[in-house]
Amino acid sequence: MMSPIEKVATSLDTFGRDCAVTVALKISDDSCKMDEEQRAVFMSLYDALPPYKSEIFDNAVHDLICETRNTPNSSLYACIKKEREMAMAIITKERMKSFKSSVRAALIIAQFQS
Repeated sequence: MMSPIEKVATSLDTFGRDCAVTVALKISDDSCKMDEEQRAVFMSLYDALPPYKSEIFDNAVHDLICETRNTPNSSLYACIKKEREMAMAIITKERMKSFKSSVRAALIIAQFQS
């Protein structure tokens, strides 16, 4: 049986999945303003994403996030910042806020359906 996080991750459309990757980038370079619990939730969401064809990122972004989680350093942070800023120019702050709110709501619903 799927966990609530897996249910939400698999239900996201391509734009939502790109948003989840962008949040993971923000968490990875510590530019995210969420508390630790929310960071853990959104990284779990990122980890549960099924493979998909992104409209914003190439597959190297996943290696970048993985490498930064394992061995963070300033050159990786610089690469992440570039990816994150490019993505946010497309996604916009308003749509990102909306995405995060919808994920939080979907997680609550998914927990009650478990």
